[in-house]
Amino acid sequence: MTAKKMTAIFIGVCVVVIGAYDVYAILVGGKEASISWTLVEWSYDYPSIPFLSGFLCGHLFWRMKDPKDTK
Repeated sequence: MTAKKMTAIFIGVCVVVIGAYDVYAILVGGKEASISWTLVEWSYDYPSIPFLSGFLCGHLFWRMKDPKDTK
């Protein structure tokens, strides 16, 4: 198995686990127990969270050079 395929599987598993936990948390504790609710609350107390989230998204989704261009 290649590293690229392992990365894709890892990302997929993480998304499924986070989604499943969020559904469980909402069913057991209501909307206030969800991941998004918690992140919004934390964002009011810690403004660095939205900034760092944007920074992380920029890092993850910024276009990389093609491998042929980096050789």
